[in-house]
Amino acid sequence: MNKIGIDKIWVLRLGSVFLGVEPKALKEVLEVTQLTPIPLAPPPLLGLLSNQGRIVSVFDLSQVLQIPPTGSDLAALLEVEGQAIAFTIDEVTGLRTNLSGTWATPSQEPLFSAVLEDGGKSIRILNPSSLLAHLTARISAAAPAPAPAIRTTPFT
Repeated sequence: MNKIGIDKIWVLRLGSVFLGVEPKALKEVLEVTQLTPIPLAPPPLLGLLSNQGRIVSVFDLSQVLQIPPTGSDLAALLEVEGQAIAFTIDEVTGLRTNLSGTWATPSQEPLFSAVLEDGGKSIRILNPSSLLAHLTARISAAAPAPAPAIRTTPFT
C-alpha cells in the first residue's frame, strides 16, 4: 500500500462502482437531456452534447468497466489534456477531503491510478489521461477503413 498523492477527490457512483475524480479534472455534473446520436459510433460512445459552446462526447463507462448499464441521465464532465469528455454516472456521493495521510492500493486496471478503501467500499481513483487514451483508442479501432481512391481516366 502507498500513501495517496492527492488531498481530495469527488466520489461518483456508476451502478455499484464508486469512482474517485480529482477536483481539477471534474468540471461539472450535467443533466443529459438531449444527446445527439452519432451513426455507426462504437458502443461506449453514446453521442454528443453542447455545453457552453463546446461539443462534448458522452461515453457509457458501464460498457468499458463491464458492469450492467444504468441508463442514467447524469454525466460527469472532465477536462483532460485540454479536451472535454463526459461519462454517465448515477450520482455524486460527495467530496472526500483530508486524504493526504490515507493509504491506497495501486490499481491493476490501467484506467485507475489507485483503489482507496473507505468505510467498506472501494473507490477506484480514475486516471483521466488513461481514460482519454483508452476511449480514443476504442473509437479509432472501431472506425471504418477509408474507402479506396477511385482512379479516373480522362476521356481523350
